This record gives sequence, structure tokens and C-alpha cells, in this order.
Amino acid sequence: MDERALPALPWPGFSPERSFVLPLPAVLMGTPFGDHCQIDGVRLQRKPEFHVTVLSRDMSRAAAAGYGTHRLRALYESLTWMPRRTGRYVLLHTVKHDGTGTLGCWSLIEHLHLPAMVAFRAELARTLGAAFADPVPHVTHFVRGDPNGIGVPDVRALAVLQVREVTA
Repeated sequence: MDERALPALPWPGFSPERSFVLPLPAVLMGTPFGDHCQIDGVRLQRKPEFHVTVLSRDMSRAAAAGYGTHRLRALYESLTWMPRRTGRYVLLHTVKHDGTGTLGCWSLIEHLHLPAMVAFRAELARTLGAAFADPVPHVTHFVRGDPNGIGVPDVRALAVLQVREVTA
């Protein structure tokens, strides 16, 4: 097996109350950066868990209401969910408001090749609207600020959040 290939991802279950995520095995998510990395003077911490967010919480609710949980599962299972790592890393930055002020948030993500996610979201976009279009399949490896990272729902958001590409 190619060292960048990850195992097929079975249906993980779905709840309209949560983001729809696919867990990735931590043992296969090593990076050339080690446990900590410093980029442009920003020190980031390694995440303890890894996943691909297929649908945000809002998208999950909209998909359940407009498409139905059983149809979502059938659509999911009609596709081959086998992500491939690309080794292409991107540094992201945003400022989040946390009730007491602002929090500078940084993430280092790796793009994934995941045609099933593109097809899944394209079908939802065709049926439910453009908000589901243009996903950015990725995994977050390192964070600073918000331990959950920075949401990247689509290519427009990526363009706003991206600081630069990062090489090992």
C-alpha cells in the first residue's frame, strides 16, 4: 500500500446535531514536523485526533432536513471513501471571538485527495443548494488558539484563511 494511502472509511454514523466527520487513524497521520512545529514564529501544537469534516454542523442539519438521513447514508455508501495524503501543507490564520475578547487561531492542514467527498457534496449542492459546493478535503495536524482548529467549509473560505503553503 502507498504510504500516503489511508484505509477505506466506513459509514461513521450521522447526527444532524453534529458536524459529519470521518475519523482518521492517528498511527497513519505522521508528519515531517514532529510533535510541535514553528512556522513564521508561531509555535503550533500537534492535535491528538484526526478527522475529515465532510459537513459542518449547519450543513448536517440542512442535509438531514432536505435529503434525509437514510438517503445520506445510501449516497455515502455508493462512493469509495479512500483518502490519499498529498504532503501539501497550508498554514491558516483567523481571529475568533470567544465571549471575552478575540483569540488568534492558527492551523496547519494537509490537503487530501478524496474524490468521494467532492462527489458527495456535489450531489448535495445539486439537490440542496450551492452552500454544499466546493469542499476542501483536508486534515488538521497542528493548532494554536482554538484546539479544534479552523473550519474550512469551502474553497472561498480557504482563500480567506490561507497564509501560505508550507514545506517540510
